[in-house]
Amino acid sequence: MSRKSILFVAPDYHCSFFYRDEFRKLGWKADIYVPPSYPEKLLYSDKGVLRAPALPRGGRFANYVNLLLLFAFYLGVCWRYRYHLYYGRFEHFYFGERYVRIDKVLGPSFSVASFLAKLFRRKIIYLPTGCHDIETRKNFSKLDEGNVCNNCGSADKCDDRLNTASFGRIRKYADLCVGFGEMESTQYRATHFKYKALDLSLWRPDLDVPEEYRLPATEKLRILHSFFCEGRNYEGKNIKGSPFILAAIERLRQEGHKVEYMYIRDVPSRLMRYYQVQADIVVEQLIYGWWGSTGVETMALGKPVVCYLRPAWKEFFLKVFPEHSELPIVEANTSNIYEVLRKLVTDQDYRVTMGRKSRQFAEQHFDARSNALAVSELLLRL
Repeated sequence: MSRKSILFVAPDYHCSFFYRDEFRKLGWKADIYVPPSYPEKLLYSDKGVLRAPALPRGGRFANYVNLLLLFAFYLGVCWRYRYHLYYGRFEHFYFGERYVRIDKVLGPSFSVASFLAKLFRRKIIYLPTGCHDIETRKNFSKLDEGNVCNNCGSADKCDDRLNTASFGRIRKYADLCVGFGEMESTQYRATHFKYKALDLSLWRPDLDVPEEYRLPATEKLRILHSFFCEGRNYEGKNIKGSPFILAAIERLRQEGHKVEYMYIRDVPSRLMRYYQVQADIVVEQLIYGWWGSTGVETMALGKPVVCYLRPAWKEFFLKVFPEHSELPIVEANTSNIYEVLRKLVTDQDYRVTMGRKSRQFAEQHFDARSNALAVSELLLRL
């Protein structure tokens, strides 16, 4: 087992693939493990990845067979890599929690996979997937008197009993918790650094779009805003504030402005940039308080990005990363989204300026090569 070896346990979309490639250039053994539950359309590439063995389905006997298969697979994986970077909770190998309920005996914070990793003297890095991996719902729901959780279509699935057990495992096993600089967790101590990364030669403003992905020519400004209906638009709830965004676009259209709503769905992760680069304006979200993967990608493409930034998070980010005196985001909320979009639509110079600032920020903050070098040095110091 090489000291410079890392396994990305469940990929963070395309980000993990760029880290894998850059780590390899730095002389590391680096691979990606894709668990059975990972959505295929979010997989940046299915080449050169490690997959768990196909598992039989059935009753109790099949469950124990699954346990043995996964146990053997995990031992092989665990032995070969010094660093295990988990994207999300320590559940991707499904020991104990799913099949034999060993937590009933050893407690909900026990994880067989993580226990074995520590027994083998491996280092565990924890990368949160979202708010439920950073904070309890009880605490997070206090933001804006619960406005975030009250607008989340997935909030009913956010069980603090499970959240608390997960945070217990994080505190128990993680050697490093990744923080992105927007918020602190009360559940564990995070190290904030530039983690999100893209290959900026692929995500660039002058990206050449293959013929099969080109949209029809138009004189209208395309305003891009996408969301997953199943998870973020449920029983009238929408964490991104999409109804306000659509209403603002429609009002602009009715007033005679040459705009159209652009929506992307069911496009594989590896092809998304070909559609994003054809947008003129991008609206990320108006409620949560920070940008997500869409914001990262479209800033790299040089698009003006509209997003609600929670003031406390913005202040914290600028303290963590003092090299930034400002953020390139066009800030908006559910009350002023029409006015913000109208200025972007009617003021071309402003639109171009904000797009240029987006790309400049991406070059400073999301460059895969420089970020991978910094992360590799950080890991070696653990």
